[in-house]
Amino acid sequence: MNHTHMLRRLTSLALGGVVVLGAARAHATPNFPVAVQQHLQLAAAPACTLCHVGTPSRGTVVTPFGASMRGRGLVAYDEGTLRTALDALTAEKRDSDKDGVADIAELVAATDPNVAQGAGGGEVLVPEYGCASGGKARAPGIAGALGVAAVLALRRRRAR
Repeated sequence: MNHTHMLRRLTSLALGGVVVLGAARAHATPNFPVAVQQHLQLAAAPACTLCHVGTPSRGTVVTPFGASMRGRGLVAYDEGTLRTALDALTAEKRDSDKDGVADIAELVAATDPNVAQGAGGGEVLVPEYGCASGGKARAPGIAGALGVAAVLALRRRRAR
């Protein structure tokens, strides 16, 4: 195997690793806030905190509303199950925070169905523009380290 072919192969493997490892980090379903807005004809898309606690990712759907949605068949990345779950909550007049106001009515009023109105709740939901926006930067992790290693290896080879 000649030097150029080996260098190309190393570069391809490094870039492939960055892509695979970067994609492995699970985020919330980014299309869901807009899908909720459209299905319920809301003035604005709800924040990711409607369903997620902390940085939106798999395993963080633990709010009362999020649990209600999952309990009605919501599956990540499946807008059909999202609409079905929203329709079920509408039909049931589900009240996840038990404040006497149905979840869907709270969403239409732009209040938080996870916080009881009488408990200092009812704050207006502020859109975050997609569930992937966690609010703070994350460390690049192993994907970033592999990318840096690939660039350094390429520089070293070219310097010779």
